[in-house]
Amino acid sequence: RRRFPRAAFPCKIAVGSPIRWLASHTENISAGGIRVILEERLGVFTPVSLEIFLEKERSIKCKGKIAWVKEEVNPLEIEGEPIMFDTGIEFTQINDSDKEYIKKLVKVLSFLKKK
Repeated sequence: RRRFPRAAFPCKIAVGSPIRWLASHTENISAGGIRVILEERLGVFTPVSLEIFLEKERSIKCKGKIAWVKEEVNPLEIEGEPIMFDTGIEFTQINDSDKEYIKKLVKVLSFLKKK
């Protein structure tokens, strides 16, 4: 059983690795971390900076580390089928109000999904 409930919530995210920033979108989110699809493999335990754009007026800036990476073939590409990386990021530094906001968001999304 998971420590933090998660919910599918596609939103834009910027992931800053030690080398550069990558733009992506979320697959799911929880108060403990986030799952994203990246075009570049980041090594497990790599520290990252994150900016998660949840609403027009609100973004969350925090720190995390890569928890796991799984290679995926991008089904939308016809030629060359580039590899994408399904990536789990654990939050390591996030302020309490942002963490609470994510908890409430996941609770609401889970409730709406059940209806």
